[in-house]
Amino acid sequence: MPRRLRLAGDTLEAILDDARREHGPDVRIVSAERIITGGIKGLFGRQHYEAVIEVASPPALHVTDHPVRFPAARRAGIAALLDDADDADRLEPSRSEDLEMSTGGDDFAAMLDELIAETALPERTGGPRETGPSTAPGDLVALVGLGGDAVAVAHAMRGRLGLLTASAGQARDADAPRVVDHRSATEARARGVHAGTSTAVAVGLTTDLADGLRILDVLAPEQVWVVVDASRKHADTAAWVDGLRGVVHVHAMVVVGRSLTRTPETVQLLGLPVGWDAD
Repeated sequence: MPRRLRLAGDTLEAILDDARREHGPDVRIVSAERIITGGIKGLFGRQHYEAVIEVASPPALHVTDHPVRFPAARRAGIAALLDDADDADRLEPSRSEDLEMSTGGDDFAAMLDELIAETALPERTGGPRETGPSTAPGDLVALVGLGGDAVAVAHAMRGRLGLLTASAGQARDADAPRVVDHRSATEARARGVHAGTSTAVAVGLTTDLADGLRILDVLAPEQVWVVVDASRKHADTAAWVDGLRGVVHVHAMVVVGRSLTRTPETVQLLGLPVGWDAD
C-alpha cells in the first residue's frame, strides 16, 4: 500500500535525494509547493519547498552512502513535465488522512521551475553582473514599460544579443509567444534552456501598477528593467517608475524617444543606470 509523506527542503531535487536515501528509488512527488517568507507582496522573499511524496514500496533495507541524483533523461522531459503541470491543476489537494503529516499544496509550477533550473545550466561565475541584460540560459529579463514601449527594445536585444523574446500585459508582439500564467512562464524558461540563452519579456503596463506587479510575480524574472520614454512628462514617468521600484529591484533602464524631446536628460533624474542604448 503506497504511503504518503510530507518533506521540506531548499530544492525539490534535495527533497527527492533525501526521500530516495530513506525510502529507496521508488518514490515520486505527488504535489509540491513553493513557500516564500519575507519580501514585499510575495516578491524577492526567502523560499523553500514542501512536497508530498508517495512511497510505492517498503523502505529499502540498504541505504547507500551516495545520493541518487535525478536521471538526466527525466530532466530533459520538459514537454512531459508541462503535461504533468496541467494534470496537477485538475487534482484535488491531498486529504490529511492520506498523509503522515499535515497536507500541502499542489503548486507544480514551482516544481517545474526548479527542474528546469537544474537542467544542465552552466555554472555562473562569481562577482558582480554587468549592467547589460542577462544572457544565461533560462533566465527571464522583464522589460517593463507603458503600453507597447518595451516591444521594440526586446526586438533589439534579440537582434544584437540573440535573446529570445516574449510579451505580457499590454505589450503585444505578433512575433513572440505570450506569457500569461506560470505554465507559459515555465515554457519561456524551457525554450531559453534549449536555445542556450535568456528571454527578454516585454511587459506592458498601464498607469495602474497592479496588473504589472501580478505579471512580475508570475514571471519571477532574474532581472527587471524599465523602458522609459524621454518624450513623456518626467513627472508621469517618475510616478510609475518610483512605484515599481518601491516593490521590486530595478536592474537598469532603457531610454527611448530621446530624439522627440529637447530635454532628454531629465530621465537621469530617475537615478537609474542606462543599461542599453536604444538609439
